[in-house]
Amino acid sequence: RKLAGRALMKEILTLVQLQQQGETTIASIGGFDFDYSGERFGKDGYRYATMLMRTGADYGIEIPVTTGPLGAIARLEHALAGFEGEQERYRQRLEDAERRLTSYRSREGGEFGFSGELAEKRRQLAEIETDLGSSIDGQDQRAAA
Repeated sequence: RKLAGRALMKEILTLVQLQQQGETTIASIGGFDFDYSGERFGKDGYRYATMLMRTGADYGIEIPVTTGPLGAIARLEHALAGFEGEQERYRQRLEDAERRLTSYRSREGGEFGFSGELAEKRRQLAEIETDLGSSIDGQDQRAAA
């Protein structure tokens, strides 16, 4: 771990010292690319970011140049562990959605349980709209007279 962290920090420090611009892949960790992105701004300004790249989203990992080798590796391990937890949450959401879909499909083509009540409410609504329409027409005729 310490040797890997030392190699990673050496690469980051070199890119910072060279004020490397643009995006560069500096390692592949756990099947994910670890990218360095640097840019110059203003007269003498320079900033960089390190990111663990993955499908659908990038995960920014702040690794200042003062970070020790073991600290850098610990940050990467923490990020990778977070991916596993996130993957488990997405699996759970997928299973829940599949159960709901199965439930919905079992009801497909069946009669709506409240269809009689719905028909009655629609009939009542039509009566109310008719009454409102006639009362508005009645007011218009009285106003014209």
